[in-house]
Order: sequence, then C-alpha cells, then structure tokens
Amino acid sequence: MQSILIADDHEIVRFGLTIMLKEFFPVYTIDEAWDAESVIEQMRKKEYQLILLDLVMPNTDVSILLPYIKNIHPKVKILILSMNDETLYGLRSIHLGAHGYLKKDAPTNEIVKAIRTILAGKKYVSEELADNLLQHSLAGKSISPFERLSPREFQVAMYLIKDFTQKQISEILQVQYGTVNTLKQRVYDKLEIGERKELTELASIYGLQ
Repeated sequence: MQSILIADDHEIVRFGLTIMLKEFFPVYTIDEAWDAESVIEQMRKKEYQLILLDLVMPNTDVSILLPYIKNIHPKVKILILSMNDETLYGLRSIHLGAHGYLKKDAPTNEIVKAIRTILAGKKYVSEELADNLLQHSLAGKSISPFERLSPREFQVAMYLIKDFTQKQISEILQVQYGTVNTLKQRVYDKLEIGERKELTELASIYGLQ
C-alpha cells in the first residue's frame, strides 16, 4: 500500500489536506505528524512515497529535518506547504532536498497538480516563483543576499534574528560556542554587515520577519 504523510502542527490543516488527498489520491493511505519527532517516528513505521511538510512546527528545524529525511529515506518525495515567502524559502527548501514548494493558500487544483508532478519524479514550483527565478537568473542576480549563506549559516542567522544568544544557539545546535561565533562572523561577512541590528533590518527587507 502506498502512503502519504502530512506533517503540520495545525489540526485543521491536516484535516483539510486529508480530505483533499482521499478525493484525488484514493489509492494512498494518509498518515499525520505535527513536529520533527512525530515525522521521524512515522517514517520508522513505514515507507512513504510523499511527505507534505510545513516549514514551521514546534521543536522542528526543517534545515536539519530535510537533509535527515533525504539521507535516511532517499526515495521519498517532499512537497513543502508553507505560509513563508516562497521567493526565498522555496529555493532554499529545494536546495535542502525538497521536490517542490507551494504556499498553503494555493488553490486545490494547483496543490493536486504539484503532488502529481512530484510523484511522477519531477520538481514543482509555482508559476510566480518559476518566473521570479528565471528573471533573476537572466539578470545574473541572487534572489536574496541570504542565498549566499550555507544551510548552517542560515540556521545561525535565523536564530540571531529571533534574538537568541550565542550560548542558546550553541545549545540548540549542539555545537561549541566558538563554532557559533565563527558561523556568526561568516554570516556578517557574507551579508556585508557588522552587527545584529543590521541583520534584523536586512531580514525585514527580505521578508524573514
């Protein structure tokens, strides 16, 4: 039996997606998860063909969860469904191993199209994001200065933006304090800034707050 896993911390979202999936993909069984731990637990029980994954869930760092899923279950397809800005987060999610990215408020027919495209072995992005990527590519520009950051540097930048201390970040990421300090300096150098206030302002400009 083929299966799809819905990973979202909002019960009403999981309920709505389950109804849609049962209507358009009746041959699949549908399971649910609500954070990184429950995603991993479900994936230990069975093999999934597709995961519909929210970017923001409690006790979940998707920049860690996505590579973990791809390393342990390389055949599973992942479609990100999120309310975060797709211009920035969509490209980054695909770089981390996702096969597609859509806003949660996308029309049902587009979500169905995305799922069918991904299950067929292709990647999927919305027309708006695809056009945005093309225009920036033709212009030779990066979509955002945050795209210069490695996944780990981006993690540290996001925690700094949320006003976590370096000590807190080192505990969350389980790395040494000095490593966090080095990563922070790389972030500042790549973004061409000198302090947290500038980082916060830059994040606001590019929709990260």
